[in-house]
Amino acid sequence: MNNLIPVEHNNQRVLTTAQIAEGYGTDARIISNNFNRNIERYESGKHYYALSGQAKTDLCNHHQIDDGSKKAQTVYLWTEKGALLHAKSLNTDKAWEVYDHLVETYFRARDMFHVPKSLPEALRMAAELAEKIEQDKPKVLFAETCQSSKDSILIRELAKVCSKHGKTIGQNNLFRELRKWGLLNSQNEPYQRYIENGYFEIIERPIHTSDGVILKFTPKVLPKGQKYIMNRLQNG
Repeated sequence: MNNLIPVEHNNQRVLTTAQIAEGYGTDARIISNNFNRNIERYESGKHYYALSGQAKTDLCNHHQIDDGSKKAQTVYLWTEKGALLHAKSLNTDKAWEVYDHLVETYFRARDMFHVPKSLPEALRMAAELAEKIEQDKPKVLFAETCQSSKDSILIRELAKVCSKHGKTIGQNNLFRELRKWGLLNSQNEPYQRYIENGYFEIIERPIHTSDGVILKFTPKVLPKGQKYIMNRLQNG
């Protein structure tokens, strides 16, 4: 989604259903079905906008949208929070990775280049930015921690780090979440694909017992896995 053509509505960046489907690696019908099945969770004006009639025509003509929207009776536009709900519904690695990418490079980009047209607007933007920085401080601190870290850590240690950076969660609950996400199996062992992708490593330790020496296998979370897990917890 590096070449996304920006679409804006109601003074904010949004995505069409086709754009979300393409980015998340799914079909537009699945996005629509997920929305219809969970419609009570979506709030108009907060998670999406539904445009029809002249409003839809004006949007399509202004942004040169040519993804089937012109033929649709109603065009749905998804905000950053709406894109998050769709990532939750799909709950795939690609959807979460693309969502993080969208937040960093698409939804935030408009704020970076928007120039206030009056003093009241400048003051409002400054206040909103200060509030956003304060809200995101735990995420920023954790991201910096992960980026500077070169070491893997135990899952119980990751739970402590999460708690220090705004997401209180115990070791057992963190294990439960990792199993629910499909990162760990029922024995709390990481699946091979996540080891290969650099999320986890397995440490072998010899344990001396009365019956001899046995090997104990302990999973540890690498920096890439630490950042991925924390992002999902923060967005969850």
